[in-house]
Amino acid sequence: MSTRRAILTDDGVTLAVQDGGRTDGRPIVFLHGIAQSSGAWRALFEGPLAKTHRLVALDMRGHGSSSAPEGAEAYASGERLGADLHEVLTELGLERPVVVAWSYGGVVLGEYLRRYTARALGGIAWVAAAVKVGKPAANLFGSGMMSNARAILSSDAAAYEEGARAFVRACTREPLLETFVEAAVADMRRVPLHVRRALLTRSEDYTPEIVASDVPMTTIHGSDDAIVLARMSEEIAALRADVESVRIEGVGHVPWMEAPEHFHAALRSLLTRVG
Repeated sequence: MSTRRAILTDDGVTLAVQDGGRTDGRPIVFLHGIAQSSGAWRALFEGPLAKTHRLVALDMRGHGSSSAPEGAEAYASGERLGADLHEVLTELGLERPVVVAWSYGGVVLGEYLRRYTARALGGIAWVAAAVKVGKPAANLFGSGMMSNARAILSSDAAAYEEGARAFVRACTREPLLETFVEAAVADMRRVPLHVRRALLTRSEDYTPEIVASDVPMTTIHGSDDAIVLARMSEEIAALRADVESVRIEGVGHVPWMEAPEHFHAALRSLLTRVG
């Protein structure tokens, strides 16, 4: 069982948060990717982790069931992205959580680290995570992202729908259930154009924040990821000798769906290191 919570930020945005698993277990906080929602983690909330850990997933502002304020300023400033995560951790009283950042969730976590450091965290799992975007990320995004970027930023509804479907299908090496595709595309439909444009036109590099964060870290990346190339995780692993790097062969951008046993083993290894 999980509970839907609503957390009001200090700038008036309502963040939708899924809170499940064992209330007395070490918390794991999940950050979804661009134009997705906490629903991306449904399989994990219904899996074995829910028996041992408290599982928390938030909808990024402008995504899912969170509110979407007008104007680019509510999204273009990284300060708000980091503050949203901070306010969720504080409001729920989560102590030393392990944060799992997937895809654009890496940007959210990077902004958090930039402003609050990692002192309140227990560990970090970078899952096909974007820790660079814009110019610093040249050659780190794959064809599934680059070939659909124009459509994802389009004001034409039909073009966006076509691009959204192509993007979702490019997320995995092998086709997944059509129900997964439809749910992911439905999430993309809910994200307004001004939100997509504000978030996807930012240029950032969070590698200094990673170097400065002395908590256990793991990277988990599929070898065949066509959205965020595996080189992104390789760059993270090269920053610190203690980063555990897990490369899952034959897998795309959604490793917990494509190779759940490998994903769980990697996450369990991190949880053991955190203690």
